[in-house]
Amino acid sequence: MRYIGNKTRLLGFITSAIDRLGIPCGAAHDAFAGTSAVGRALKERGWRVASSDLMTYSYVFQRAYVVAQREPSIAELRAADPDLRGALRSPRFRARAAARSGSSLDIAAEYLEHWLDVQPGFFATHFAGDRMYFTPENAQRVDAVRTTLHRWHDAGLIGDDAFYLLLAALIEGADRVANTAGVYAAYIKSWQPNALKPLRLAPVHPMKGAPGSSAHRGDAVEVARTLGAVDLLYIDPPYNSRQYPGYYHVPELIARGWSDTVPTLRGKTGLLPADGQRSAWCSARRVRQALRELLDATGARHVLVSYNSEGLLPEAVLKETLREASIDGRVVCFRKTYRRYRADSDRDGRRYRADGLRELLVYARLRS
Repeated sequence: MRYIGNKTRLLGFITSAIDRLGIPCGAAHDAFAGTSAVGRALKERGWRVASSDLMTYSYVFQRAYVVAQREPSIAELRAADPDLRGALRSPRFRARAAARSGSSLDIAAEYLEHWLDVQPGFFATHFAGDRMYFTPENAQRVDAVRTTLHRWHDAGLIGDDAFYLLLAALIEGADRVANTAGVYAAYIKSWQPNALKPLRLAPVHPMKGAPGSSAHRGDAVEVARTLGAVDLLYIDPPYNSRQYPGYYHVPELIARGWSDTVPTLRGKTGLLPADGQRSAWCSARRVRQALRELLDATGARHVLVSYNSEGLLPEAVLKETLREASIDGRVVCFRKTYRRYRADSDRDGRRYRADGLRELLVYARLRS
């Protein structure tokens, strides 16, 4: 998923820093999980990961990429859904599913992608047409897939793992065909080439790791208090004043769904109510106190903070705050220059112009 602050390209930098610091593998709190790239990388390396975030779409990714341990079964769905049984009798359907991998997830994805009847629903009404986020065909497919997943899960025909893995695939598939520059604060007024492609679902197959990983939709401070003692607190907070509920309200809506309660949308772009999802980390006035509160709340032995050279919290202040919380008054800083993610071009009044950024990893030991 196109995402501000996504760490996929920096995973080697992060895991290498953990190795160089000599932090032994154990329990980690990924406090601002986002798309769960770091949580998944830690899980792959043997960590037991507790991930958290305020956003519902992040919770979906956490459940799919951090918590799920094994390929889910759809035996009950096969037995109970006559339309799926009918599709499975089709040689064309079986060939297409086999071309994916033939797994349970890919059978379900093939059915959702090609065999559902589609028609205008809530999502297509609000995010196609005047709001040119999606073509009518793709928006109607999002409607059909999200509604079907809700029905299957609510009826107990698929378990939690299958539900979240397929829902994550829908969120990521919709993002690939969204008519945006990478965030959902605005749609583009003409159709971009990616938006004219059909919606595709490509579920990620679960990765087995250390048992006991967990997902949390909530404030990092409250989750840290609940978790108690962990080995590593990894902090990758928002760096600037952009609030994520306004930039990613469409993935948030897909994650929440609309089958039980019809949400109230507002404004030209169809925003959702923030529902407590606005972050103090996006305020220059409040960000340092937010960091102090999290450091006070955690039971972690080690803390590693991802930040960058354009963040609201100056590097010197970040280091000073960690030094105050550390057991020995010592901080270690790693730096890496990388190409910024850009959703727009240079213009008069644009705050961020440079193509290169410095990613900071700042470490402190909090307790023995």
